[in-house]
Amino acid sequence: MRRLLLTGLLLAATAQAAAPAPPKGRPAPPAQQVPAPVQAPTKAPPAEVATPASDDTALLRGLLWAARPAPEEIRAIAIEDLALLGDARALDSLATLLWDPNPRTQQAVLRAVALFQHPRAEEILGNVVRHPRLPDSLKIQALNGLVFQRTATARRTVQDAAMDTRLSSSVQTAARAVATQWNAPPAAPR
Repeated sequence: MRRLLLTGLLLAATAQAAAPAPPKGRPAPPAQQVPAPVQAPTKAPPAEVATPASDDTALLRGLLWAARPAPEEIRAIAIEDLALLGDARALDSLATLLWDPNPRTQQAVLRAVALFQHPRAEEILGNVVRHPRLPDSLKIQALNGLVFQRTATARRTVQDAAMDTRLSSSVQTAARAVATQWNAPPAAPR
């Protein structure tokens, strides 16, 4: 929780530092100001152009909602929304949320991490597969998420999991199934 608070404060400070500074000169007295001519209304600039400050704000809000003590449905949605933002800076915070005692939150974190195609996401998924104390259901979900990484190291992690005798037989079987999915040719379009 402290990491998330610290992350929020850093993002807020970064957004504040990136904001344009107001002009330093004094504004002209009202008597010297000339009213602007009346013009026909023009088309507003497109709103879809996001500024870095608004991206930081969205990330900060997502992180705060994900960490907020709320009903599990709200937290799960907030965690999955972090993946929709597509900002890889959220991955470290998501990795800490893997240790949440709520299994639904842990599953939401893995779904969110699997949506990123980033080296850190691959590392998190691989660590879940290899971790001795995480439940098998999370390991199987992480194996399925590794398919979407589509890298040689992710493939090697899946192959290693299929042969690792320290993992349970259900995880090894799931790893073999994921490895066969990886080797399968893509389906023909209809």
